[in-house]
Amino acid sequence: MPKAFLLCETNKFKKEDFLVPIQQSLFEEEGESVVSLNLNQDDFHLNFDQYLCHHDYVHNTRGRVFNKDFNYYLEPLSFYAYLKADEELLFTQTKTDAALDFISKLNNTKEFLLSPVSIDFKKMIPLITEVAGAWIADLKRTHLKTAGYFGPNVHRSEEYKEAAAEGNVSSIQMYYTSIKSGNEHYVAISKKGSIILYDTFPTIEEEIDMVYEIYSKFIKPHL
Repeated sequence: MPKAFLLCETNKFKKEDFLVPIQQSLFEEEGESVVSLNLNQDDFHLNFDQYLCHHDYVHNTRGRVFNKDFNYYLEPLSFYAYLKADEELLFTQTKTDAALDFISKLNNTKEFLLSPVSIDFKKMIPLITEVAGAWIADLKRTHLKTAGYFGPNVHRSEEYKEAAAEGNVSSIQMYYTSIKSGNEHYVAISKKGSIILYDTFPTIEEEIDMVYEIYSKFIKPHL
């Protein structure tokens, strides 16, 4: 199952255990939304501190259950985040939209100021050995607003170039060979600021190695 890591710059970060005050996110009928962040291990790997996080992610979906109508429901998510304080960098390992909502909730307090890293595909793509796929959004076509293009060096095809000029690249997929392990992996980079690992890694440390390598090689130079 793919794993997404949202990458954020940490302009301000409370390193101690933190619980968002419950009155800031109180739901009168469907339950209480809880957001918490607790230090789990100092210097877990590569000078990243590991935090255990919890976020009750709100889905704005209407429905009816047990003869009661609801306008939304809470999805409880527990996940890890990794802070590299010397680079003001945070990796949050959960699905991208939930991670974005999580940092938004933290930013609503006075203890955090986090922002997803900026992704510049135009500068990044020339550095990639082989782009294996890409999704392009905001197309101005009658029956097609988003399109995917896949295949070896797909970014060199005329179809891709035409669509990229018309819309906005929302993600790219590529095969990347790790400098550290020498293994090739299929990964994606999202315009929202996340790196997605599609392969299974033996350890969390190896996942962090891969994400940090891709960040350092393709994203950090353009920040």
